[in-house]
Amino acid sequence: MAHLFERIPETLFTVLSSPNRKIYVDCLFIIYDATNSIEDAFQGERNYVIGKLIDYFDEQKSDLRIEEDEEASTSRQKAVAVINVLKANGWLGEEELGDYKTSLNLFDYSIKIIDLLKRIQQDEQLEYTGEIYTVYSLLASFELENGYTIIEQAYHKIDDVLRTLKTLRANIYRYYHDLVKSNKKDNLQEVLERLLVDYKINFFDSAYYKLKTTDSLPRYKRSIMENINRIYNSESMLEELALQAMKAKNYAEFNDAFNYIEARIRYIRDSIEAMEYLINSIDEKNEMYINAAASKIMFLTNTSEDFEGLLNRLFQIILKEKQFDYSQIFNLFRARNLDDASLYTVRRKRVDPIPEEIDYDQDIPEDIKREKLRTIMKQNVFSKVEINKHVNYLLEDKEVIKASEVPLETNEDFVKLILIFLYSKSIGMSYDVRLLTYDVKIGDIRFSEFEIMKKGTRR
Repeated sequence: MAHLFERIPETLFTVLSSPNRKIYVDCLFIIYDATNSIEDAFQGERNYVIGKLIDYFDEQKSDLRIEEDEEASTSRQKAVAVINVLKANGWLGEEELGDYKTSLNLFDYSIKIIDLLKRIQQDEQLEYTGEIYTVYSLLASFELENGYTIIEQAYHKIDDVLRTLKTLRANIYRYYHDLVKSNKKDNLQEVLERLLVDYKINFFDSAYYKLKTTDSLPRYKRSIMENINRIYNSESMLEELALQAMKAKNYAEFNDAFNYIEARIRYIRDSIEAMEYLINSIDEKNEMYINAAASKIMFLTNTSEDFEGLLNRLFQIILKEKQFDYSQIFNLFRARNLDDASLYTVRRKRVDPIPEEIDYDQDIPEDIKREKLRTIMKQNVFSKVEINKHVNYLLEDKEVIKASEVPLETNEDFVKLILIFLYSKSIGMSYDVRLLTYDVKIGDIRFSEFEIMKKGTRR
């Protein structure tokens, strides 16, 4: 296999690391759109493209420094300079059209890279249209006559599912990193916006929700595995598929075509087996993110006078100040001498403990029981099971209630309302939510109103 830089110019990516990189990327997008323009009949005529770049520089009014610190002053000079730089680094070429006209053409690899950059900039998510069901249908109706085409289609569908799930897992980590590990000083409104808008769109409204419901892997896994193993274990089928691959892929050797088909089928089979672990990994990351979000919301909303509330306010003061004099709060110094009053804990020799018999008749004070029970309940109060019970309690005999109608007396109530929204698409929940088209304000917090309803309720 050829090395990457045998297929693309070695200087291709220098424009993306140049001091002018933002301008170059904007111009690449403009050229990409201009060469796909119906107005120009998809020709990419040079003067037409330069005109689009001139319009950009007329609005941008930014300096463009090219080689040897020469500065292009007019918008036309800047447009021509950019085209020359992109030509020199292998992004595009020129072609004579006749009648003294020249077209600018992006190379095939340039189009692929620009298309990817545009999708990243626009934060486009991969569309999902029921690939697991498609694989199931293809293999369930497998005909040896068209076997090669069916195997190819199933392979690409499985590959699309894996790519989508890997992207989704990476997205969840990005949200978690931004929420917990980055240095952003989020306020409550920003956290809610990220949870109730961005995270919902990129998680609940994505391929993952369909994979847990209508396009569930367990629903089709058994049939897919039976059909793919039937093909894999049949020598005659594999040989016929190899013959079809020889014609379609122009293989000179039968063994090469046979190995190609065998690898395709193994990939489908192994991917179906591994997909379950990938989905479980996404489940774990989702729970981790939601728990971290709940903890951050509790931190941002805790204004009580207890020790936890006082610490929260103290941390908020410290985080807001770029330079903070900690000596006003803490008296820190280096302890060079260790004595009985030091914080240092002296190591003790390991002693094997002797278990004592449990006294089931001992009296435990009521206040200790209540405190222990409160601690246990606090750890579980934000679980999916408890949130589901909470919604059932809120709904009682009602079919629907609005989020603004839910009593919000404590910080925990507010966190529960957010988790009601986030958990609504999880498996096993007895309720659903529907976003409305207007905002409501509760205290200092503004969010999109939504309805909470029993599953199966039509609105």
